[in-house]
Amino acid sequence: MSTKITKYRKGDVVLVSFPYTTDDGQTQTKRRPAVLISNDYNNDRLDDVLLVPLTSNTSRAAREPTQVVVKMDSEAGKKGGLRLDSVIDCTVIATIPKTLLVSKIGAFPQEVMERVDQCLMIALSIGRPVGEDLPETEE
Repeated sequence: MSTKITKYRKGDVVLVSFPYTTDDGQTQTKRRPAVLISNDYNNDRLDDVLLVPLTSNTSRAAREPTQVVVKMDSEAGKKGGLRLDSVIDCTVIATIPKTLLVSKIGAFPQEVMERVDQCLMIALSIGRPVGEDLPETEE
């Protein structure tokens, strides 16, 4: 009996047992969708992948330079396997063992991943001098 080895690619939307910290400081996991952001070279050779979570809480996303909104009925949402309008939250970057990846549910197209890359650069201040402020957002 052979086991199928899933090959993961940047932009894949996966269901993952995502770790989070409770109010009392304990680490638990919750099954939720996430987007692979690690490069394909590392995805092939390492036991861990880099992910950012998807959330259905879209209320603040339009004002956040570190979040990408994807509508479920858009072409990108359909390709990503979304069941709800979702936000890719680039402020929460996690290194996750592949063993916690439950399944692949879709893959975002290049144009969405280019927006994700831009949001990651803002979240990590890549290409910005230390201490440079981000543009003001409305509250």
